[in-house]
Amino acid sequence: MVSSTEKKMDRRTFLKAAGMGSASLAISTGLTSKLLNAGAAQENPSDNEVMPTRVFGRTGFLISILSLGGGLDWTMKKGLLRMAFKMGINFWDSSYNYANGKSELGIGQYFEKYPEDRKKVLLASKPSLGEVKRMSDQLHNSLERLKMDYLDLYLLHGVDKPEILTPEVKAWAERLKKEGRIRFFGFSCHANMAQMLTHSAKIGWVDAIMPAYNFNIMNDDETHRAIDACYKAGIGLVAMKSQGLTPYVEEPFRPLGPVKDEDMMVTESFMAKGCTLQQAKIKAIWTDERIASCVSQITNFTILKSNVDAATDRIKLSGSDMEMLSRLARSNRSLYCQGCMRCASVTASECRIHDIMRYMMYYDAYGERDRARRLFRELPASVRNGLASRDYSLAENECPRSIKIGSMMRRASKVLG
Repeated sequence: MVSSTEKKMDRRTFLKAAGMGSASLAISTGLTSKLLNAGAAQENPSDNEVMPTRVFGRTGFLISILSLGGGLDWTMKKGLLRMAFKMGINFWDSSYNYANGKSELGIGQYFEKYPEDRKKVLLASKPSLGEVKRMSDQLHNSLERLKMDYLDLYLLHGVDKPEILTPEVKAWAERLKKEGRIRFFGFSCHANMAQMLTHSAKIGWVDAIMPAYNFNIMNDDETHRAIDACYKAGIGLVAMKSQGLTPYVEEPFRPLGPVKDEDMMVTESFMAKGCTLQQAKIKAIWTDERIASCVSQITNFTILKSNVDAATDRIKLSGSDMEMLSRLARSNRSLYCQGCMRCASVTASECRIHDIMRYMMYYDAYGERDRARRLFRELPASVRNGLASRDYSLAENECPRSIKIGSMMRRASKVLG
């Protein structure tokens, strides 16, 4: 007879092998076509089909449906950049702050070595939100690091309020375009996505948006209408936070929350189909043709191969597959903050609950603990001080996903403070 402890261990082992844990383990299932030898891979690109592309809104640029996230020190991983390019990934995303500037530095070093590749890549970067003068200075520094005269796309980082997109910002963006320092302008968005997308479709001067978008929220009616408005307005959309990983929820620590029978069933079903659950989650985003691309932080050759396989293989998700993911989203809805910011409407003081939830996802699900702590320290002291002792009952009552906000904030204060 198998003990409950042994059964739990079997379930955890199974979920890791199935790709529910770290994405870097996806290849261990044997579901990808070939094991990737890192040395050989740099000389022999994938034997899969050609990377599919989609039109990136009114920019007219054809971008790969799989994009390269830039939150890494690319000075140490230029071979990975080379392989991504050879596999057809032609949208690369970076930021002024990623890897303390080494993301942009590494990309600049890469294009200095392979200048012809630059003509075939749409390169995006982002400043920290702030005064126009400060963002201009960051753009100047970014271009120096990249050793370039211009960026294809400049995205304000983490816009969650319509009032951030002021007439001054519009004039600034138009001036940068006229000066030839950027070709297109937009923003990334971790929270309040529906309102921001809808607003952008109305104002008419945003070229591209990178919203959080995954199986947890893609069936939300308000989000669906907002994406449709942007698509019709010609705004290019690139989905981020594609895996929809959930944060810590209870002791003992489990980065993806407690394992449920629903998780097991969905995982087994996709394994039988020939892909991991993580690959299926990305494929679900690609079923929405309004989304031009899905950005993924690819940290090694294994993840690169797994994600490229997902983009180029012949496995298509059926209606029943999509319904399975919808059931999984409903089953885990209390574990995932979609950034609706309704909690902010009932708090007496400044509320950054949605940001702290995201930092905890970095800490627990991504394993990026230093990054999570750094971002937390950048919050105003008025937000950080007393975080663990505040009353979150009103915020929890307002949360449409019934997240245990108080428990999360107390743990955030302990591990990030």
